[in-house]
Amino acid sequence: MTRRADRVGPLWILALTLGVVAVFASWFGPLQILLPVQTDRIGGPGGREALLGLVVGTGAAVALVANPVWGLVSDRCRARLGTRMPVVYAGTAIGVAGQLLLLTSDSGPATVAGWVLVQLGFNGPFAVLAALMADRVPEQQRGVVGSLFGVGQIVGVISGVAVAESVGGGTTGYLVLAVLTPALLSAIVVAGRAAPVVSPRSAGADIDPRPRIALADFRPTREYCWAWALRFLMNLTNAILLIYLFFFLDAVVGVPDPGNAVLMITVVTLVLSAVCAATAGTFSDRLHRRREFAAAGALITAGGLTGLAASTTMPAVLVAAAVLGVGWGLFIAVDMAIITGSLATSGTAGTLLGMANIATSLPQVVAPAIAVPLVTSAAGYPALYGAGAGIAVAAALCTLRLRGVR
Repeated sequence: MTRRADRVGPLWILALTLGVVAVFASWFGPLQILLPVQTDRIGGPGGREALLGLVVGTGAAVALVANPVWGLVSDRCRARLGTRMPVVYAGTAIGVAGQLLLLTSDSGPATVAGWVLVQLGFNGPFAVLAALMADRVPEQQRGVVGSLFGVGQIVGVISGVAVAESVGGGTTGYLVLAVLTPALLSAIVVAGRAAPVVSPRSAGADIDPRPRIALADFRPTREYCWAWALRFLMNLTNAILLIYLFFFLDAVVGVPDPGNAVLMITVVTLVLSAVCAATAGTFSDRLHRRREFAAAGALITAGGLTGLAASTTMPAVLVAAAVLGVGWGLFIAVDMAIITGSLATSGTAGTLLGMANIATSLPQVVAPAIAVPLVTSAAGYPALYGAGAGIAVAAALCTLRLRGVR
């Protein structure tokens, strides 16, 4: 049985967005508040940076494998069952188990194990959410839905940080997230098959919703490789900014309450990102342009990181954060549209988008390797954020190679 591609409705888009909110809240509440506080308590002033790097890096290394594997499993589920939802169920259960382990963790190994389970588990639903964009969203809506996918990430980060800060950075935050995450993810399960299946190359064509998968379908296109590099570099700049922001505010800016300052900066940055993403996504559909928005976002991000490298006061940090918010918003407005537009077929969308999501998780492994030598040297945090600015410029150059993507 086949169905004709159509525009996805607002309720399905809302369900997709809520799923993204759930996953990113469960990742970034811990990354920005809960894990730094926990590793500070366990490792002390002399070992907190190294322990945080070990926890985050190990979890991200697991995510590198987990996301494409979950994507492959979801492709197989779709081919056999016509739905990717079993991956959502299994991944959510594993992720919640990790949150509950972190709730009771009082040692380095237990913290590493809990974060590994969180990364292993929630990469399952995230792989499915990304694949659903390729499955169900026609080309003419990719900018709008992709930008809302990005807005969901932003709202998720703010929500996760707000939850973590509301409990004073204590481990109770993990319990709150363990309840909220499956509740929000249930929206996409309820939405089910409410939207038609479409081809990423030919919106409007009749296709089989249970595709046969050939080995050649897994071969990435040239545009996909450059889109992957663009996503990796931009997420590396973001990881450099976020993972050590708590310690930067404590050691360099000298704020009395780093957790509250992280929340303030996160809100400023991500509210601006959300506004820019929603606006730019709509315009990218109307103008039939993606690359220009991504390039502008990367260059503005470079400017924001340069400003942050020179900041020693909270007002200066907030100005740099506002610039970073605009840059990140422009990028995420078109990120999903660029990635899905580079796919050759929808039959392997879960696997290839899972591989694309490596570009989101790999920076969490690379960032500590870059950051620890810099922040513990005489160059310190200005060198770290200066390096981030250079990486953002390299991301802008990647857009020059995306000739096959609008």
